[in-house]
Amino acid sequence: MGAKKSTTPAFLAGGGELGERIRTQDWSNTNLGSPEQWPQSLQSTLGICLNMPSPILICWGDDLIMLYNDAYRLILGEKHPQALGSKAQAVWPELWATLGPTLNAICTGGQTKGSTNQRLMINRDGVLQTAYFSFSHSPIYNETGGIGGVFCLVTETTDTKLAERQKGELIWAGREHERNLATLFEQASVGIAIIGPAPNFILEMANPFYCDLVGRLSDCLIGKPLLDAMPELGEQGIQEVVMQVLKSGVPYVNREMPVVLIRSGQQETIYVDKIYQPRRTTDQSTGIETITGVVVILTDITTMVRARQQIETNERVLDAMFRQTPLGVGIWYGPDYIIERANPVLCQLWNHTPDELLGKPLFVASPESKGQGFEAMLNTVRQTGVAVTGTDQPALLYRNGQLKTVYFDFVYEPLRSPGGDVDRIMVVATEVTKAREERQLMAENATRLQTLFERAPVAIAILGEGPDFRFELANLLFCAITSRTGDQLIGKPLLEAVPELAGQGFETLLEGVCRTKQTYEGREVPTQLLRNSQLSTSYFDFVYEPLINAKGNLDRILVVCTDVTERVIARQKTEQLLIRERQLNELKSNFITLASHEFRTPMGLILSSASLIGRYNGPDDGEKRERHVQHIKLAVQSLTGLLTNFLSLSQLEQSSQRTNPHPMNIITFCQEVVDHMRSMIKPDQRIIYSHQSGAPTMSLDGQLLKQVLINLLSNASKYSSDNKQIELTTSVKDNQLSLAVKDEGIGIPDADKDKLFINFFRARNVNHVDGIGLGLYAVKRCVDLLGGRITFSKLDVGTVFTVQLPLSPPLP
Repeated sequence: MGAKKSTTPAFLAGGGELGERIRTQDWSNTNLGSPEQWPQSLQSTLGICLNMPSPILICWGDDLIMLYNDAYRLILGEKHPQALGSKAQAVWPELWATLGPTLNAICTGGQTKGSTNQRLMINRDGVLQTAYFSFSHSPIYNETGGIGGVFCLVTETTDTKLAERQKGELIWAGREHERNLATLFEQASVGIAIIGPAPNFILEMANPFYCDLVGRLSDCLIGKPLLDAMPELGEQGIQEVVMQVLKSGVPYVNREMPVVLIRSGQQETIYVDKIYQPRRTTDQSTGIETITGVVVILTDITTMVRARQQIETNERVLDAMFRQTPLGVGIWYGPDYIIERANPVLCQLWNHTPDELLGKPLFVASPESKGQGFEAMLNTVRQTGVAVTGTDQPALLYRNGQLKTVYFDFVYEPLRSPGGDVDRIMVVATEVTKAREERQLMAENATRLQTLFERAPVAIAILGEGPDFRFELANLLFCAITSRTGDQLIGKPLLEAVPELAGQGFETLLEGVCRTKQTYEGREVPTQLLRNSQLSTSYFDFVYEPLINAKGNLDRILVVCTDVTERVIARQKTEQLLIRERQLNELKSNFITLASHEFRTPMGLILSSASLIGRYNGPDDGEKRERHVQHIKLAVQSLTGLLTNFLSLSQLEQSSQRTNPHPMNIITFCQEVVDHMRSMIKPDQRIIYSHQSGAPTMSLDGQLLKQVLINLLSNASKYSSDNKQIELTTSVKDNQLSLAVKDEGIGIPDADKDKLFINFFRARNVNHVDGIGLGLYAVKRCVDLLGGRITFSKLDVGTVFTVQLPLSPPLP
């Protein structure tokens, strides 16, 4: 027993059933491993958990492995003991939609979360049941400062919650009975009050409707004498009526009685039906009945009375409107359409007097109206009960003694009898002959304007005000320059219809026009537009003209623009040609200067040596003559090199030159070039070559590649001091040859980097070194012909030129 006790970790000592299960369970095959290896933070927290009387759950690790104490097993029910060491999601799938986000949020955010009496549906005995829990979730920090798990303190409150609910239901049932009794009084839709006996006539009770009706709060009424609470009733005989009922015991009833009250600080007349009912009380000892007050019942009929008054007023107003309206109005009755009413305007439209129309059938009084389709329309209204509307309806009527075609807008409106039948038809008509003629004229003018708009030689559009700037109109030329149809523009916001305009500043300009109401003009503005599904730059002159309405507000913007792309491009080409001409003149001047300098030096050396050779004609002057002959040879070699460079430049400039790839071994090729260069570099300088990686066999144009290497190595030597090292490295990767030349020379000034590959250009720091500025230009041309690219970078000391060349497959 002593050995067994010594193998039990201290944090697992005790803990009841769960402590025993954790000690005896095989944890070696789980993500947690054996308890002795558990993190100290988990061991400490679990030691507290197992010995706590409250239900506690620990969810540990990324999988949220469940560890808990004896109290928590009661919450688990039949899920215990399988839940021990299982993933929380597998144990509580029915709660995971709620529990999972909470646990994950704590593991990631580290914030404590809690809830009281939270309602959850949990699976108990195979059935989902409602349960209530109060809980607190806190992060458990591990030894690294991170969050290792979640500490869950849980208390089930289901029994407490259900007991509280049952108690509340019992209390509610008792009070509900009392409320029902009071509701009859409180919620009555009439005003009810009880007035006590003389001499004070105290208001003993008043329901809410009564208080609202008289415009007082209950505290201002109940317990106060009638005329103290409502002094405005003193001159209206109310107290006298109460006294009469108290004395006689006979109810008093008054219908539609006007009452003047002070409501909301304003004197107001309302109309009520009043019932004053005596309140009788029986003395239980004597059985004698006495009148102890008056019950007042008030029914507010103000709305009804005022509605009737309004109807009477409306009838008078309608009659006046009927007679004075500028519209023709009439009422036809019965199947013969007897003319019951016809206002003066309608009589004038028909060119008849009221006596010629009223009381007569419509088509008898106005026979010229017959046969024009009006009978059929009237019959349709009578049969269907649906109004018929006519717009620009032609009619033959007498004008100045002659039948003429005139035009009307009209409505035949059915009027129903109390039985629901259509027994009358009201006509409302107005003559629109003149308006129709004006409308036709306006339509013709609009058509002409539309034609001018569509065929205008400039692009025109009208935009609504911001922030959307929705297209209202766009002519054909505007559609053409935006490569859209009218349907793709009209009714759509600017940046939805032409999305490529976003970010080009046009919406900012439009907002400025809206804000300032000032015209904006743009000249030769570059604009990115879609053409054949590709963005291309066009140039436009345009005007944004604010359109101001009658109220002085901007409601539209007129856009007029002209495509000036051809003009701008032509000017740009001219400017480019002028720039190119200046550059060529500069190059010619530089070339003449360089050529003059480079030719003058060897020619001077030749002339000087030839002159001296003529003087050395003695038998002992052979060595001197030989030295000057070597000088002449070197000068001739220099001239030959210059001419070779000029010839190479001419060949490179020929667009017809093509590459001639052939198989080579890059290691052997570079070593041969290095051997060739050793005699041409400065004293004590060294060229170190290494091939870094990749197969050396490839197919390239050796002649062009040799020019690249010789020029780069020559420059590296020329611009480096004696006894400096030059590094040449090659590598092959992804079917591409990488070639780098690194020197420890004078470097390249930042100001000259962009011009380095221009022919005859020489950096500002190489004036003391011979050269004509063709080397790097020749390198760039060769690299371009090989389909590659050349880059360079500046080091603390010297420069590195890197050439990347695509490889052709080796020839068989």
